[in-house]
Amino acid sequence: MVKYFVGVVLLNTFPMYVFGSGLLTIWEFLNAFAVRQSVDAALSVAFEYYIGKLTPFPLDEFLTASGFEEVVMSIGLAVVIGAAVASVKWRAAV
Repeated sequence: MVKYFVGVVLLNTFPMYVFGSGLLTIWEFLNAFAVRQSVDAALSVAFEYYIGKLTPFPLDEFLTASGFEEVVMSIGLAVVIGAAVASVKWRAAV
């Protein structure tokens, strides 16, 4: 399982980023829905989270030191979460 985790982080980074960012966005949606009790409000929060935290836009923020570090941390977190969940699912399938 550890070998699979390291392999997908190093060799399949983009798919793990997409998978992890989807998981994080779903988590934000569920948190917002639990607090606000509204699907529309929860969708708005999830959309803002995805655009604001998981995509490197706008470029001027991406190129600043703090913006760059924040983007790297967000992408790294999404990749690690995606790889961890994929590793657990891989282990369950074996």
